[in-house]
Amino acid sequence: MRHLFGGSTSDYAMERVGNQLLLRPGATGTVWDAVTGGTQLTDLIDISGSPIESVAAAIDGAVTFYGPDGVAACFVDFGYGRRYVMVPADVVASFAGQLDGLVAEAADDATAKATSAKEAAITAAASSAAALYLPSAVTTVDDYFQGATALTPRFFAHRGGGMVRPEHTLVGYRASAAQGFPLEISVNVDASGELWCIHDTTMDRTTNRTGNVNSYTTEEIGQQALTNKDMLGPGWAAQPMVSLRQVLDEFLGKVIILLEAKGNDAVVPLETLLDTYYPHAPNSVIWKAHIGTASLPWAKSRGYRTWVYLDVGTSDATMDGKDSLVDYWGVQTTFTDLRVQQVVARGKPVFAWPVYRRSQAARLTGFGVVGIMASDPRYVSTALPQRTASRWDLQVKESGGTPTIDYDSTYALQFAPAPDVGWVSIAAVPNQSYGLGTYCPIQAGAGGYRISFDMKHKVLPASTLHGGFYFGKVGDDAYRFGTSNTTGGYHMVLRASGDMQLYRHTAGSTTGTQIGSTIATAAPVADTAMSFQINVTPTTVELKRTDGAGWTTGAIADTTYRGGYCGLSNGSVTDVTTRPYWRRLVITQL
Repeated sequence: MRHLFGGSTSDYAMERVGNQLLLRPGATGTVWDAVTGGTQLTDLIDISGSPIESVAAAIDGAVTFYGPDGVAACFVDFGYGRRYVMVPADVVASFAGQLDGLVAEAADDATAKATSAKEAAITAAASSAAALYLPSAVTTVDDYFQGATALTPRFFAHRGGGMVRPEHTLVGYRASAAQGFPLEISVNVDASGELWCIHDTTMDRTTNRTGNVNSYTTEEIGQQALTNKDMLGPGWAAQPMVSLRQVLDEFLGKVIILLEAKGNDAVVPLETLLDTYYPHAPNSVIWKAHIGTASLPWAKSRGYRTWVYLDVGTSDATMDGKDSLVDYWGVQTTFTDLRVQQVVARGKPVFAWPVYRRSQAARLTGFGVVGIMASDPRYVSTALPQRTASRWDLQVKESGGTPTIDYDSTYALQFAPAPDVGWVSIAAVPNQSYGLGTYCPIQAGAGGYRISFDMKHKVLPASTLHGGFYFGKVGDDAYRFGTSNTTGGYHMVLRASGDMQLYRHTAGSTTGTQIGSTIATAAPVADTAMSFQINVTPTTVELKRTDGAGWTTGAIADTTYRGGYCGLSNGSVTDVTTRPYWRRLVITQL
């Protein structure tokens, strides 16, 4: 930019004569960059725009010209013995423009700094508030798993303990947390963007509603959706669904949480919720996800431990591709022994799911699994009975109850309505049974133990068909009459003819072997109770029907099986209307 010099009352060609300054019209001067010496400036332009190398005073002695580009001060020599300094005539306008620019720049800078300071203050305030509002983890993820081995595995409440309480409900989470078990929590998002604790992306299986979760508003779910209790008995009240916010506010930092977004549309809302409101979450939350998820980079960038579960067909190459983002691997109970061992051999902790039985946990930990996700963790994690007498009149499913097919309401224990309250049955035939793990392993006294119960048929089956009771099994694997079973034991039968018998069932065999004689008792009467005792001593087994006199097999010398697991059996009944019912189970030490 060229500055304009001259044009002011001071810019004239003058000569000092004595004590006077006299104007010198037409005088020619040269322009320099210093008061003495320096370099002559010749890149000048006159007022009309023509290039000049020197300046000439007008007829009145005034001097006006444009200096070289960027020059803001110069010195003019008219040959009168000294040089006079000249400053730009447009300096005020130029300065004003620069000042405006500086002011604008300063304003922008101040705004940016103020915004930054505001954001920093908000972040600091949020962190401080979170530190006050959210509890620091009582037990962190790393602390919880420190020392976990196959001999000392960790147990988690799958679906909040869904085999003994309505799954993914507050009542379930509270009970499992009170027992000290980490919570496995699945979430899906509704139409309003709220996250709800529910395993399926639809409402059909677990609630009284149908359709996709994301088709319901928060208000509709909160006021109208109740969780089903089909597997748990009419003694349970239907439970409301619970939002993730409520669960995190109550449990975060108090127990370990394994958290998973089940539907793809729930992933980002879950990430945003955790980022925004729960900065402590990585301390006590494990990010649970399927091997195919794309969410692992986010989880690891936030400091979460990750549990990644596999499919039966997941390849080693797929696992290798995700390995750097995985802290714990997940295997299914349906995996072969070899595949479980292969995953364990990769060197990272392995958790298994879904585990319903102690026998499943024993198999998996035998291969090196250190985490057991069980929907009945209290039962699976212990090795002792929880009671010795039934309370079936309360119509609430007991811990340790194991049907032949797990987590399926079709095979669940059924509680009879009035006037038969207290009676239970299995509404699936044929060859179905129900394990009574809550009484197992039965604790024998010095003389053994006695199992007492009542049984009846509301409608009698054909005379050769029977129901009964199995016992003496070493494990809680499923028992099926007429089917090859994993472990052996005994089963008693009472046929509709009144014939009473004891059998051994051998592991791997589809047929039983009768021990002792067939005892002819009175034929059952429809909807009329019969009473039985099974006596197991260190050396004998005996079956009695006690609603009549003298109906006993006698003490049979047989010590083949002395396991402590027992259960109810539909035996050979083929019509569900003729199935047996049981009540008043009591275990007594002898």
